[in-house]
Amino acid sequence: MKVALFIVVVAALGGLSAGHEYFHPFDFLRHERAQIKWEDDIVLKVNVTLLNQSGDWLAVSWEGVPHPSDSDWIGVYSPPVHGGIDPKNHAPVKYQYAKYSPTHLKEGRGSLNFRLVNMRDDIIMGFLRGGFDHPVLAAVSGTVQFRNRNEPLQGHLALTEDPSEMILVWVTRNASSPQVKWGTKSGTYSFSKQANSSSYTAKDMCGSPAVDFGYRDTGLLHQVTIDKLVPGAQYYYIFGDTYGWSQEHSFRATPKPGPGVTSRIIAYGDMGNGQLDDSRQVDEAQQPALNTTRLVTNEVNHTDLVLHIGDISYARGYASVWDDFFDEIQPVATRVPYMVCIGNHERDWAHSGSYYNGTDSGGECGVAYERRFRMPRPSLDEAWYGFDYGSAHFVLMSTEHNFQKDSNQYRFLDSHLKSVDRSVTPWLVFAGHRPMYIDSTNADVPGGDLTVASLLRANVEPLLKEYKVDLALWGHHHSYQRTCPVYNEVCTEGATTHIVIGMGGQGLSKNVKPVKPSWIDFLDYEHWGYSRFMTNATTLFFEFVRDNDGLVHDSVVLKK
Repeated sequence: MKVALFIVVVAALGGLSAGHEYFHPFDFLRHERAQIKWEDDIVLKVNVTLLNQSGDWLAVSWEGVPHPSDSDWIGVYSPPVHGGIDPKNHAPVKYQYAKYSPTHLKEGRGSLNFRLVNMRDDIIMGFLRGGFDHPVLAAVSGTVQFRNRNEPLQGHLALTEDPSEMILVWVTRNASSPQVKWGTKSGTYSFSKQANSSSYTAKDMCGSPAVDFGYRDTGLLHQVTIDKLVPGAQYYYIFGDTYGWSQEHSFRATPKPGPGVTSRIIAYGDMGNGQLDDSRQVDEAQQPALNTTRLVTNEVNHTDLVLHIGDISYARGYASVWDDFFDEIQPVATRVPYMVCIGNHERDWAHSGSYYNGTDSGGECGVAYERRFRMPRPSLDEAWYGFDYGSAHFVLMSTEHNFQKDSNQYRFLDSHLKSVDRSVTPWLVFAGHRPMYIDSTNADVPGGDLTVASLLRANVEPLLKEYKVDLALWGHHHSYQRTCPVYNEVCTEGATTHIVIGMGGQGLSKNVKPVKPSWIDFLDYEHWGYSRFMTNATTLFFEFVRDNDGLVHDSVVLKK
């Protein structure tokens, strides 16, 4: 049995967009049917029982399988339940089919390698039969532990509205006195500050699987605002406590805003999380995320800021995916601020305050996103904000909340855009998840691409015109699309250039019209990648880099 990881849907369900709907593989796991039927002939072993650090590899082997089948699979479970596995009530953190070991089907034995992220608890492997339709637990391995369950991990930086500050968030199992230490010389930490710690539980979220089958303890989230930074200065830092300290990382403090500052930004949307061991991946729905992350990591030392425009991890209620995602981006997010915009797969859930009543968030309803990413937003569940960086000002909206003219968000956008001092930040960059301009065939109501685009143009586009927004970035449609400077669907000199950058790693959207709209200057729905752009006093230079070759395949220059 082969489980489809990415489903191309012809008709949208609720607020989901046809052509790029995503289901987590465990959405197809019929866990309510799960049984435990031990098969004494099957022996399941691991080659190590103690892992030194997050990201270590483990080999699991098995033998003695009678009547081996292509529906046999290995599940990785954490934490163990009463020393074993409860397949009916707890999702695995990853899995792989036994048939991918070349000896399994012929000889009933084999082995697979798994890369394991430290999720702050013990791990146990299970051998299951019956595929995802009728899962039957037949054997378990011994318990695997990490040397330090309190290993400080998942560090990620974010800006505040004050250029002399930087937010740092990381995760541990528990803590004694969590803090960050920093200084201007490597290995010398002249300053330190205590963290504020918090967590969230199933009770904070809205529905299944986030509140039941997909839930696992999130650990403690530690947050520090590193302050009194000298603009533009380089800082070195570690985070942790007596249970253990991170390796040293570094960042450059935000420069003082001004037209003379050159800024370099990387931006993408809809990336998700790939697996280095190919587990949890039967198709290639998110494996390209690894290429995106690798290429971005290679140039992060020459980058000031990363923008991720919605649909972040695609956890969809399976909490372990957040651990995997932050492991993936840590080399980037500990080096530069990782600024995010909320998408449908973070927020949407019926009757929870989202504008669309789909099930895209898997019951998380924005809670996991907001607790893990500390953006300078007005308050909880107000996922819109703005900030300066160098010669540009950035404004991020939420397309998953009400943005019509009588809404709180609209009033914020109007007021905030009006307040931008263009003599200080001559470039104005706007972003949101669902696009205002899009080549797509999806006209479903209420959440189809064309329906939402029309609503955005009716309500938000006049603000872009009034306040002379230069560039608008969008995601959601998993493609790269660039418009001419456009207003009211007509190419207009001096209007906003719109670019869809939803090609970060999730399965590509190929539902485009046979003839592209007149305002589309460039379209690529066949390649993954990311964008980068540079701003200075007179120029915004934008490029699209494809993952398959690391080369630039589209560029545009905007001038003042």
